[in-house]
Amino acid sequence: MKLVRYNPFNEIDFWGNSFNSCFNDPITKSRRPQEWVPVVDILSKDDTVILNVELPGVNKEDICVNIEEKVLTIKGERKLENEDDTFHQRERIYGNFKRSFSLSDDILTDEVSADYADGILTLTLKKDTTKEKVKEITIN
Repeated sequence: MKLVRYNPFNEIDFWGNSFNSCFNDPITKSRRPQEWVPVVDILSKDDTVILNVELPGVNKEDICVNIEEKVLTIKGERKLENEDDTFHQRERIYGNFKRSFSLSDDILTDEVSADYADGILTLTLKKDTTKEKVKEITIN
């Protein structure tokens, strides 16, 4: 399993934003909207692949997981509880998020399970273990 749609320009944006943030006023910086990308751990075992996605403060009803054309997509929204409150400082990021992963051919897309507890979404994807890993060829 590998990440989908790698964009090398994202790294350029990261370094450019890091450099520019040195010269920005912290008050102005805190007012700019930020993109929230949840972190994911991917564990590969003999017959399964497990994804653990950190989604603290997200309701289960606000998470959508789907597979289309061998691409696993996790998207949703972390909502601000009281938008009318006046914050002295707000460091947590709210809003929509989306992560996509390309699935290898040995993943059984019909046998995926999802559990959500304590802010961790756990996706278990089963591998097709019936396929031959190495095919030996007889020499005549």
